Amino acid sequence: MATVNEIACPSCDLTLKVPEAVLGKKIKCKQCGHAFVAEVRAAKGGGPSKPNAAPKSPKAAAKPEPKKEEPAPASAPYKFQDDDDDGDGGAKPKAMGLIAEEDVPRCPFCAQELDPPDAVVCLHCGFNNVTRTRAEQKKVWAPDASDWMNHLGPGVIALVICVGLIVLDIICLLNMREWMTGTFLESEQPDPTDPSRKAMMVKPGAFIVLIWAATIMPMLRTGRFAVKRLAIDNKPLEKVKK
Repeated sequence: MATVNEIACPSCDLTLKVPEAVLGKKIKCKQCGHAFVAEVRAAKGGGPSKPNAAPKSPKAAAKPEPKKEEPAPASAPYKFQDDDDDGDGGAKPKAMGLIAEEDVPRCPFCAQELDPPDAVVCLHCGFNNVTRTRAEQKKVWAPDASDWMNHLGPGVIALVICVGLIVLDIICLLNMREWMTGTFLESEQPDPTDPSRKAMMVKPGAFIVLIWAATIMPMLRTGRFAVKRLAIDNKPLEKVKK
């Protein structure tokens, strides 16, 4: 069975019972909280030690009593303490606080604020909140006057050709008979529909249909190209910066 020794607290003179294994080690008084080295010695007043007190161990006798540390000033940086440290250890740290922030919708990719709050695509990084994909970004040159002219010029020319063919068909429809009057295509017989004029060996409508048939395909192609270039795809091609 371990030997129990009685020692007195040097601060409050309380008698403490400690096992022999802690002799020479630092302990703390249960009453006043003072920390000191456990040594068997006489109580305050210089009287003899108690009869059942065990002799000091060589290790405890050789170890000098540690000096009491002076408390650090209040402005010193905070030092964490354990149970065996003396003093207050410096100034206490300030309590941590929270920074209040408004609950605003943000982009899940770049964490920037969405504008407007229900925006599908982030204006800062191009992330799509519906498809969960990021749009491709590239740097391009701004189109100048020559780019606009080269892109829209062919469309304007195609539109002029298409309008010119339509005007040609209308002129042929209105003036074809007049153009044929007095030519070798006019016969000596009166026209059954209008006796005041002569009949034609070839009907004017035949030439009108022939001209329309020759112009209908170029008219459709030029008109389609003009609409596509001037209305649908009316921006010049992008020039990517290298």
